[in-house]
Amino acid sequence: MNSTSEKPRLRVPAVGRYRVVDSTDHLELWRQVDKTPTTAVREASVDGQQITTLDAMHVIELATKVFGPMGIGWGYRIEDERFDVGAPVLGNKGELIAHEQTHTIRLALWYRWQGDRGEVTQFGHTRYVYRTGTGKWKTDGEAPKKSITDAIKKCLSLLGFAADVYYGKFDNKDYTQAQQAATRIAVAEDQDAEIEKLRQDYADWLKRECDTLRHQIPHPKSIELAAGRMIDRIPDKASMARVEPDKGRDMIIKARDEGIARVYAEKEKAKQPQEVTQND
Repeated sequence: MNSTSEKPRLRVPAVGRYRVVDSTDHLELWRQVDKTPTTAVREASVDGQQITTLDAMHVIELATKVFGPMGIGWGYRIEDERFDVGAPVLGNKGELIAHEQTHTIRLALWYRWQGDRGEVTQFGHTRYVYRTGTGKWKTDGEAPKKSITDAIKKCLSLLGFAADVYYGKFDNKDYTQAQQAATRIAVAEDQDAEIEKLRQDYADWLKRECDTLRHQIPHPKSIELAAGRMIDRIPDKASMARVEPDKGRDMIIKARDEGIARVYAEKEKAKQPQEVTQND
């Protein structure tokens, strides 16, 4: 008899016979590590673009929590290291005077998960010698360390670590607020009180949105579009309040239908002949 701790097994067809494979949830690890607290991200400007940057120590700590100490449960090795020729630098007359240099490594990250050993590989890059925006030359002596950090984060992202950052979810205001709420709950002295406050905020938001659909929008198509946007926001809003989204979604749908019915009733009423009272 199999132990209850063993992985479930399945028999699947394989060229005229059957082979036995593990039946596992392949997203189990991903779902453990894909959410990122707002304390581990920050906004930064890179080449004129606003991006969300991820704190490397957060994913390193999370990897240690999931796999075990580095060197025992997970680790890495550098398979290749080089300096690549970067962008050309031109003089005042357009002549080539130099090239920037980029430090590059190829890093293999290994880990142990549920008794098995896995490995992923990624590249890390850092500007090493380059001309700054003010025209000065700079050599970054920390480039090798930064390239390692870059490659580790990229390797762990392939396993789902901080997937919400790489998906760009922090560009969504509602998602960011949901993660901020989760962070507040995690550090609150009275977590129950914090959750209750968030649930009241969610209930107030639902009431305002439902009232808008029922009474304030004058066209059926506009009501449908507004309700669709509200429904899209429900998962993140409900996540903040630690409640299931189904009830809120049903409330929005009901308010949408009542709002549309109200518009059609007003149109029908407007079509009816107006009683004119004529005074002698």
